[in-house]
This record gives sequence, structure tokens and C-alpha cells, in this order.
Amino acid sequence: MKRRTLSILLAGALAAGSLTGCGSSDNADSSATADAKTSDSAAASQKTASSGETTIRMWTFLDPANTENGRSVALSQMMEEFEADHPGVKIVVEPQDYNIMTAKFLSATSTGDAPDIIWCARDELCGVLNANALEPLENLFLADWTAEEIADVDDVFFQFGQRDGKHYTMGLSKNSVGLYYRSDLLEAAGLSVPTTFDELLSTAKALSGEDKESGIQRYGLGQAFSTESADPQLIVNYIYDKQGSLFNEDGTANWSTQAGVEAMEWIVKTVEEGATPKEAVNTANEDSILEFEAGKYAMLLLGGVRMPNIREAASFDSSAIQFAILPGGNNFDGWFAGVWSGSSNKELAGEFLEKMYSPEADQLWVTLGGQAPLRKSTLENMADFFAKEENQYMKIMSDSFTNAIPLSNEYTVNGFKFDMNRAIQSVLTGGQIESSLKEAEAAFNSANGR
Repeated sequence: MKRRTLSILLAGALAAGSLTGCGSSDNADSSATADAKTSDSAAASQKTASSGETTIRMWTFLDPANTENGRSVALSQMMEEFEADHPGVKIVVEPQDYNIMTAKFLSATSTGDAPDIIWCARDELCGVLNANALEPLENLFLADWTAEEIADVDDVFFQFGQRDGKHYTMGLSKNSVGLYYRSDLLEAAGLSVPTTFDELLSTAKALSGEDKESGIQRYGLGQAFSTESADPQLIVNYIYDKQGSLFNEDGTANWSTQAGVEAMEWIVKTVEEGATPKEAVNTANEDSILEFEAGKYAMLLLGGVRMPNIREAASFDSSAIQFAILPGGNNFDGWFAGVWSGSSNKELAGEFLEKMYSPEADQLWVTLGGQAPLRKSTLENMADFFAKEENQYMKIMSDSFTNAIPLSNEYTVNGFKFDMNRAIQSVLTGGQIESSLKEAEAAFNSANGR
């Protein structure tokens, strides 16, 4: 909650009204020394500027100096290639704490110290657009793209960065919160990957029990209901599947409905019937990941970008860890990169943004970073790569973006997943379902100025 409060305070430094109209934990490159790095990079920017070089500053959670992170390695290579093609231009990345990066950017725009390129958090993009802090990409390069090129990148991320017929961001580090499952356990039980909520519950119950090899108590479905750190839980998928939206047209929460009650009843069943442990009420993402890696769960909700690290850390045959689309569709998340409208180097900044989205860069993001492709053509051009069992999760992530659970950039949705988790915690500890959902709605609406 401290992160969320700081984010709101920083955003408020720009303009209290900019967020009243209209965070992911999958960013291992975030550094506690981000402010120091920013200061060092700013000093470097002044030095290069004085020596006749043009400096393009970029804020992201990635650190191109980190040679152990695939996405960072990919970014570093793109920077080197761009600088080689643009003599006298220097790309300076100033790594940031991803929890407060977007709000910090909004604050920096008011002082004229914002970076040329910013990676915005999904839930905070509305405030950035309200503040007119990003340059329409049609003014930089998008107007020159053909209809075929547009179609190649047109998905839920591309659409989310659009407002009033113009595009302001390109989606990077695309993430899909889906179902991790162990194919070895499903096969041994003669079960298929569940595609409905009824199937998910029955499969989770069937896979629960003592693990014959390790002797540990295994649960069929790992869930994380912490209000501090968690991806959107299945209550989101259930409500969307039944009523087609999580919010009303004015951006207020729409959870204390028949669909919301049914969703909560389903969540309660997973715990009461032994498919999910009772301690899930306070489990955070990182805890559930460690427990999955140790063999405690047969299935788990989590962002697909975690797959390489989870496979590396698994205590069992990691080739059995696969990824699937959840009932109701996967939640999309990731980062939305745009060019600061106040930048004095908008054209060059736009060129580097376009570079990071090029077909060649996409192959680097995929092969080095292990992330879902940005372009549909990459799936076709690298068909043999994605056909390999260890890489199929990236294709499934990409497929999920077509019918992902949609959100609007016309209003902020800050904290919605935590407010919904708070309702789940209330019910699992004895609270009434409808009143818990109403309280969660009121908390969300109040925090987002509605």
C-alpha cells in the first residue's frame, strides 16, 4: 500500500485533476538504486550534450547493463545498433522503480525534466493521456506505416494506447496472466487442460492430495489473495465472462452483481473443497511462485513472462510446466512506451521507439527475452521456434491478446485487483459476500475519484 500511496502523491504533484477522469510485479530488473542511477544518467546526459552529442533519455524498469536478464540484453543490443546507425546520438537508459515510474514521469513533466521516452504502467496510462504528456505517434512515424504494417501490430495493447483516433503508445514487454499447469500431473490423472470454470474446479480437486514422490500436500490450484502483491485473480475472469465488463461506463466498479456473487461463491468453493489452501487468503505472488516451484501446486495463475525463471527454479521436471488461456480470457498487462510531448528530440525518440518495435527487434525480444512477440508476422516467420515445446507458451500468450479481458484508458483503474482481493479476504474470513463486494466497490470508487 505504501507504493500505491506514493504513486498517487507523485501524480498529484502534476495536477490533482489529471487522474480523476478516465502496477506489475514481473519486472525483475527494477533497482532500489534507481534514483542514484537517474542522477548519474542525467549527469551523463549533460556531458554528452556539451560534447556535441544528442542524448535520448529513456525511463524503463530494464537495466541494459544487466547481462543476466534477457530483456535487458536485447535492449542493450538495440541501443548499440541504433547508435551505430545514428552517429552523434546516444541512448541513455535511466532505470526506475517500476512501482512509481509512471507517477514520477508525470511529476517530471511539470518541471521539464521528464525523459524523452517513458514506459507507462497500464493502470496509470489514463492519467498520462489526460495530462497530454505523450506525443501522438502519427506525428512521428505511424502516419507513414501501411495498413498491412498497422494490422501486424493491431491487438489489445495497440488499441489500449489509442484515444480520439490517435495512438500514443506501443506495447512492450507484453504480459498475459494465464494458467500455469503441470502436464505430467494432468496426463497421469487422465485429464485435459480445463477450459471452463466447472472444469477448472473439478480438475483442481482431482489433482489435490499427497504427492507420491515428494510426500508433500499438493493442491490443484494456487491462488494469491494478498492485497499487497498479486496478479488479477479468477474473480476478474468470472465476472467478465458472465457480464462482459468489470466497470460501468463512468468507470465505477460493477462487482456487487449476480455475476460477482457467483464468482465469489466459486472462489469460496475452491478453498472449502480443498483445491486451494486456506492460507491463500494472505498469499502474495512471490510466495505462490516459490510454492509452485517446490511442487505444492499443480496449477497456478501467473503472468507468462515468468516462465523462463520458473522453469529454471523448478524442483521437478521443468519441461512439464506449460501455459494455457484461462476461462473467461487472460488478463493482459505490460508496458506502454511513448514519447514525451515536451521532448526537444521527439523525432529521434520516435525513431528509437519504432526501432524497439521493428521486426528485427521483435526477434530479439523473443529469443533473448523469452517474451511474447509484438508482431503477428513474427509468429509466422519464427514458426519452427514457437513449435518447440519449451517455446509454445509465447505463442499462447500472443494468441490470448486477441480476446484478452479489455480495460478502458478513459478512466483509471488503480488498485482494482487489490480491492477485489480485499473482498475475497473478507468473505474467506467470515464476511458476507454482497456486503464485501459493495465495500470493495466503494473503496475503488473513492480511491479513483468516483
